[in-house]
Amino acid sequence: MSEAYQEEAPQEPRRPPPAFNVPGVILGLVAFMALVHAYDSWILGEIAASRFILDFAFIPGCYDTIDELCQLRSAGADLWSPLTYAFLHGSWTHLGLNTVWFLAFGTPVARRLGNLRFLAFCAVGSVAGAAVFFLVNTGLVVPVIGASGAVSALMGGACRFAFVRAGPRRMMGAGRPQPALTVGAALSDRTVLVFIIAFFATNFLVGAGVGGALTGGGEVAWEAHLGGFVFGFFALPLFDGFTGRRQ
Repeated sequence: MSEAYQEEAPQEPRRPPPAFNVPGVILGLVAFMALVHAYDSWILGEIAASRFILDFAFIPGCYDTIDELCQLRSAGADLWSPLTYAFLHGSWTHLGLNTVWFLAFGTPVARRLGNLRFLAFCAVGSVAGAAVFFLVNTGLVVPVIGASGAVSALMGGACRFAFVRAGPRRMMGAGRPQPALTVGAALSDRTVLVFIIAFFATNFLVGAGVGGALTGGGEVAWEAHLGGFVFGFFALPLFDGFTGRRQ
């Protein structure tokens, strides 16, 4: 008794799923922040590390005072520090917490904006956070460090598209980015509204003195969080590559 069989065509082996389903631009930024903190913590001596923080941290008081500390900074520090402060952290715990939120909220925003617009969005978000901190703390000669301003901008930006359930009409456009919600539509969504209330409430509690242990004992720059978030929420469509009526 003969058996008939059909030889199956060889199939390409399935590639295993990536260990981290995170855009490369985010992993690159996280790795760079970790390298900066390792360089600051493990390689630089105490004096060099202090000078490193002095030159690259954001110090609001150095813009309108002649404090001796400000005079020790490099000539261009006031220009680049509203951006570079985001790459500095007070402890590995501080860096770890920012990394978790950066991965969570940066992933959907990076996928939507693409690498270049994502980097620009994070950069302006950091500057916006520094600007609000300056407005509230003009004259304060204390270094401000951490990526929280950029992370908060990502949170605000995600509120315009990532938290909303896809209804039938939005599902018709599956596979391509949908227009960002208008401000009114976003604020009308219960999930978005609860998240925004929780974000502001948490930061006001932090402003009242809770949470310093999470940054290695330092004060939390909650004003920079609020500045970054407000920027991200309102400015996301300006960086969005999708052109639609609802942007």
